[in-house]
Amino acid sequence: MVTSRLISKVALMLMLVVSSFAQAKNGNVFLERSFWKGAPDVETVKQKIEEGNDPTAKNGNAFDGATYAILQDAPLATIEYMTSLEGNSVNKLTHDGRTYIFWAAYRSNLPVVKMLLSKGAKLDIVDTHGNSALTFAATNGVTNTEIYDVLIEGGADVKFTDHHGANALLLAAASDKDFALMNYFTGKGLDVKAKDNDGNSAFNYAARTGNIDMMEQLVKAGVEYKGLNKEGGNAMLFAARGTRNASNGIEVYKYLEKKGVKPNVVTNEGTTPLHLLAGRSEDMEVLKYFIKKGVNPNQVDADGNNALMISASRNKLMVVELFAKETKDINAVNKKGETALNNAVAGNTSEVVNFLLSEGAKTNDLTGKALIDSYRKGEGKELQAKLASIYSEDFNPSGVHADGNTLLHYAAEKDDLELTKMALNWEMDINAKNDEGNTALLIAAMKASNTEVLQFLMDNGADASIKTDFEESAYDLASENELLTEANADISFLK
Repeated sequence: MVTSRLISKVALMLMLVVSSFAQAKNGNVFLERSFWKGAPDVETVKQKIEEGNDPTAKNGNAFDGATYAILQDAPLATIEYMTSLEGNSVNKLTHDGRTYIFWAAYRSNLPVVKMLLSKGAKLDIVDTHGNSALTFAATNGVTNTEIYDVLIEGGADVKFTDHHGANALLLAAASDKDFALMNYFTGKGLDVKAKDNDGNSAFNYAARTGNIDMMEQLVKAGVEYKGLNKEGGNAMLFAARGTRNASNGIEVYKYLEKKGVKPNVVTNEGTTPLHLLAGRSEDMEVLKYFIKKGVNPNQVDADGNNALMISASRNKLMVVELFAKETKDINAVNKKGETALNNAVAGNTSEVVNFLLSEGAKTNDLTGKALIDSYRKGEGKELQAKLASIYSEDFNPSGVHADGNTLLHYAAEKDDLELTKMALNWEMDINAKNDEGNTALLIAAMKASNTEVLQFLMDNGADASIKTDFEESAYDLASENELLTEANADISFLK
């Protein structure tokens, strides 16, 4: 059970977390979308550079200022200036291995695409998802054929296929409204009846957006739509996957069923429509439709997840309640040893956590890691509520968890000072070793980007003389930490 003294300490630490978050600021204006939304001109950009902002720096996701300028539709002259700077060559790799022309094509910004091509932008670069600039535009719903014209005239291979063997015609099917893109790409030599490497036709791709008129036109064009693909899937799965910003309604699934596409489908890897819907759909009518059609909520996918586990990680309580009623074992474990409760602690609300506990969900060795993984600056109340709920189920924050880790070990992995303070406040052995022979200080030495966490641990009793099983000290590990080296950090206090 939770002691009042411990809860008070946790509450104090959470207040510090919230305060520190409110004061946090991004140090580079070029990495702030709000700056680019203001359509800054070249002179404004030059002024910001003079003030010390780095126009070539990338953030943690490898986006840089020029990329944000393109994504926020900054003036052409500004984008041209940004991409003329040393360190921002037109073929610089950014997020997911994409160059600037990927982002310009994605934004359907014809003047910027033309400008980048005139400056030598390459069109044979493939991003980490297997797309060229052409297929990236197609898969992201670009309908302006002038963009494709300019890319193809500039040397883009219209027959290029992504990692799944999908060409631009297949990828564009989801966003085509009146068969115009199908006609455009067939005019460029592609076949409307083409399939990707897994046997998916344009009909399957069109099902992602649920455009019934488009699917009907594809059927009339002789595109295959009834059978299973090589992976055992069908158009129901594509419809259930939807797109990043939209989900399909019941009318789409009823249409597909009427056309002879089976709702109760399981891929060779165990994936069902419910796996795809459980984490993102709040449409109870759709979810109940698939259950009624015989899709088994207890079916596990290749990772050992059932629908409840997926919904518990990020969906609303009403969806979790639905799947909990249909699940045979609320404490079922996936291949990573995670349960629905672990997932809820890591990614959902205290409300969902409490519901699962009321239904008999039990904590396990991974619950401690899940708790630390749930930490977000500014969400202290949620963490506090989850912690209180887990305590009520005899979860011991001071104890040892999976692989011999304490919560302080998990916190040290996060390289966050306030989280480390919070974890240490739970009164555990600061020098405890996990099963890999590492203390929290040793982990922090490997993960830290600055010396804050290291110094805090040392100030609170961490023993720098303790070594790993390979006889490496915290100082040795910190010396090999590239982030600390790049920051010119003084780590002499670890000696």
